[in-house]
Amino acid sequence: MESSSINLINFSVNNWHHLYSLEQAIQKQQQATGSTLTIQGTIRNAELLANQDTGVEISFKKVTGIPEYESTPTQSIILGEINRQDNKLNCTLLVDETVFEELRKNLMEYADIDGIHIVVTLGILINKPWPVNTKAKLVKLDYAMKGDA
Repeated sequence: MESSSINLINFSVNNWHHLYSLEQAIQKQQQATGSTLTIQGTIRNAELLANQDTGVEISFKKVTGIPEYESTPTQSIILGEINRQDNKLNCTLLVDETVFEELRKNLMEYADIDGIHIVVTLGILINKPWPVNTKAKLVKLDYAMKGDA
């Protein structure tokens, strides 16, 4: 059996949401306590996804302390698992408070500026093609602000 390799795919953030509701936080409803930040986009023409446009939703969950990440045999950090279901990828990643706040700050600062796009690069450890209704290890998530040329 062929070993898995890191496959890179990119997408631009279409929208994001970060909700903070004091009433819901008091009622201990975790989904609206301000500890989750979600980005969404569409991956277009990725060979790994059979060149089908695929929606992507990544949630970052703020945790106290640094999460214990697993490693691959080559010592790459496994950020989490990403699910492929039909025409959508999704995952929830645990991040410490500093990483969470930096991401939130960058999204708030750059997301609404005309001509600026936040481009995310995912590194997924899996063989091609990636079967539908399976999970893969996410070993890279980079984001950059790009301007219109």
